[in-house]
Amino acid sequence: MFGAALIPGGGTATKLLMGLLAVIYVLDLITGGLVGSLLLMSNRAVAFGQFWRLLTASLTAVGLLGVLLNLLVLWLVGRAIESETGGWRFVALYLAAGLGGATLCFLAGPPGLVAAGSSWAIIGLLAANAIGKLKNREDIRGDIGLLVLLILYSVLVGFSSFGWLGMIGGAAVGALSGAILAYAPRQNRTAIQVFGLLAVALVCLAAVVGRLALG
Repeated sequence: MFGAALIPGGGTATKLLMGLLAVIYVLDLITGGLVGSLLLMSNRAVAFGQFWRLLTASLTAVGLLGVLLNLLVLWLVGRAIESETGGWRFVALYLAAGLGGATLCFLAGPPGLVAAGSSWAIIGLLAANAIGKLKNREDIRGDIGLLVLLILYSVLVGFSSFGWLGMIGGAAVGALSGAILAYAPRQNRTAIQVFGLLAVALVCLAAVVGRLALG
């Protein structure tokens, strides 16, 4: 689907991401919110130069229920997606989608926006998987329905916090990144995929820098 061989008994990258989400949540509890305050997406913090938040936001979740839901979705679908993409592509898709969500939050959200972004990255993975299925002419109605439901749920539950912007940005960048992986030609496929994903990341960063330049 994405130009990667199936990995027997795979899921290493999925488990790594799940472990990071769990560890960061526990550390945040132990430190009284200090860890989260350094990693969450914060428009004001990014405006003051803390650009790492554009990526680290995808490793954060709010509340025990939020963490458990994200871990469950990763466990149920992450391993299957990773078996199709391979480990590094899976992680790259996750981070790219998270970056896309954070970028849209910065571009369109209020200055005081603060949000966790693991759900943005996960919905981006689902969007990328739908693109891969579309290429193989597989039925994607279930995937599209799940994406729409997740975004609508985010809008209804977190409308005032503007976290739904991250869901839309994550889905859009996840779909674009999935297309880059799925439709890369066989010749020099890996190189094209790497440069394509890097280009997506650079466009997101350029958009953030451009927004800062405009004030």
